[in-house]
Amino acid sequence: MIQQAYSHFSQSTYICSVQELAEKIYHRCDIFYKSQPYTAILFSYQDRVYGYLNHCMHMNRQLDCHAETIFSDDGKLLRCSMHGFVFEPTTGECLSPVCAGEKLQALKLAVVDGQVFFSDKRVQYAVPQ
Repeated sequence: MIQQAYSHFSQSTYICSVQELAEKIYHRCDIFYKSQPYTAILFSYQDRVYGYLNHCMHMNRQLDCHAETIFSDDGKLLRCSMHGFVFEPTTGECLSPVCAGEKLQALKLAVVDGQVFFSDKRVQYAVPQ
């Protein structure tokens, strides 16, 4: 069972349930990161929940800009659909030669009672209307 907790989070930052994440490949949502608009991606991988800015450092594109997926065909790596750059899901580290060692911007999450929340002070969730 997925269980992560951080010391600070607000109920107003609720994103989705762990069950919802398990039922789909990933969840994307609009956020403000350091007061700038971005899209976040959240996913479950090896019984943990991860969140990153949906932003490939290679060409300033979203990972899912050309395909509605963020994973490689085998499901083991995150993959940018524009040029195929791959990233380690647990760290966000780029494994492709051009950007090797650079990382996707991780977003702090909290999982409490099966509910996923942003716990990152730099993030404001653009709650769907």
